[in-house]
Amino acid sequence: MIRVTIIGAAGRMGRELCRAALETDDIELAGGTVEPGAPELGSDLGGLCGAGAAGVAATEDPPEDAGVLIEFTTPEATIEHLAYGKPHVVGTTGLSGEQHARVEEAARGAPIVLAPNMSVGVNLLRDVVRELSAKLGADYDLEVVEAHHRNKKDAPSGTALLLARAAAEGRGRALDEVAVYGREGHSPRNEGEIGIHALRGGAVVGEHRLIFYSGAEEVEVVHRALSRRTFADGALRAARFVANAQPGLYSMADVLAGGPPNLRG
Repeated sequence: MIRVTIIGAAGRMGRELCRAALETDDIELAGGTVEPGAPELGSDLGGLCGAGAAGVAATEDPPEDAGVLIEFTTPEATIEHLAYGKPHVVGTTGLSGEQHARVEEAARGAPIVLAPNMSVGVNLLRDVVRELSAKLGADYDLEVVEAHHRNKKDAPSGTALLLARAAAEGRGRALDEVAVYGREGHSPRNEGEIGIHALRGGAVVGEHRLIFYSGAEEVEVVHRALSRRTFADGALRAARFVANAQPGLYSMADVLAGGPPNLRG
């Protein structure tokens, strides 16, 4: 059994993670944290996520035997939680360069999986986008359009950047060299640029579209998250990986490669 503790268990993603952990045979929900003084403090985590009593209460800090920490919180909170020194699955987006460096530093002492999107489908799509972009070439104009719920704070999404970066890599370019974020006023398209656009509204879980345009055809790749459960299931898959990994910073590509590097044949 892989023991997991959910950081931010009272949030929408936190509740989905708790439910997924309770419904997954080889996962044990060891604990879940909420903010100090939160009304959910002391609540049964199973009741909190609608899965029925689990006998595990929400606390301010992870238990001593927390196992793997999983969180989709804020960049500031994530950096604070690195001090726990536990195996860690981080789905938090919007990390600055300095904050990413802090994660890298923490990974010298504990295994950490950091991914802007835990969906298995998105992470497999990354390789498809890289190859598609390489074979279509820069003659095809590329636009990336992402949509999320009205409360998402960072834009563009980490997933949009992940996929746009893969497309740029397929063309042998760095994303920073070719990215254009939105358009306004007199803005003619430059050769090889990748347009990236963010939509925010309603309760959209997540949608990412990459459209390759030529003068004769359009090729579109779409990923739609129908439920947050896809991210939760991916995070539990990452938890299985990181529970047996050596200290280091890992991605979902490592998770999907078939096991921790130190255990691969």
